[in-house]
Amino acid sequence: MKKKIVCVSAIVIGMLIILGGISSAVCSKDINTITVEVNRYYGKNPETIYTDVTLEEAEEIKQILINLNIAIKQNNEEAISHYESILNEKGIFGEKHQKFYSNNQYTETMKKTNLNKYIKYFGSTNADNISNSLCYLNAIGEGVVLWWLSLQVWEGIVEILKNASSPLAALILFLTFVPLLVLVIVLTNLIPFRILAPRGAMALKNGTISSLGLKGLKRLSVGEDSVEVNISGFTGITVNLGSSFLFVSGIAFGVKETGT
Repeated sequence: MKKKIVCVSAIVIGMLIILGGISSAVCSKDINTITVEVNRYYGKNPETIYTDVTLEEAEEIKQILINLNIAIKQNNEEAISHYESILNEKGIFGEKHQKFYSNNQYTETMKKTNLNKYIKYFGSTNADNISNSLCYLNAIGEGVVLWWLSLQVWEGIVEILKNASSPLAALILFLTFVPLLVLVIVLTNLIPFRILAPRGAMALKNGTISSLGLKGLKRLSVGEDSVEVNISGFTGITVNLGSSFLFVSGIAFGVKETGT
């Protein structure tokens, strides 16, 4: 049984990345444009903004997001302000100005609210995983985030796959359910009453994830082997660019790397 589950997991991880490309590319009008999808999760009315850009503009935005992520990790507030200004000028965040913060700024906020005094109760800050609590979460790479209804449907499909008689049967079943999952992912972007995205899951490869919270600062570089992370109580933004590029920045009640 364990061998069968491992095979199913490999299929699941690979298809999560593919589905990220399908869902974010649905709104592209032609092969010369790419749709930038920004999701804001602030309070009870999450906002989704679609912006069509040229291939050249998309590559520029991607590089700016990469540089912004580096600046956040390096606490380079001047660079953060610079890249923040460029992204807002491009209009991908709509009419509301989007702010970004360094790790140092989040640490100062923790000190002001006395949260930092609880760090000692959460164990060592040294770990080979990204799990954390009340943390500032930043991620960039190839991937997808599934929230709420999407996740419930996904978990149902995974449960069915685990009961398949063989890896081949699991693959056949999975391909049968792909259209349903893609539809749900697209539709959930239109549901206006998610509150703080209470539950979600992220799959990421070829990128980096960092979390700064009650368990300290954790950083993880991800290669071709995807990492899956459960997220609860997320407040912030996600940016999908093109086929599978993902940028995430915000505060989460909890982040748990699966399998740890």
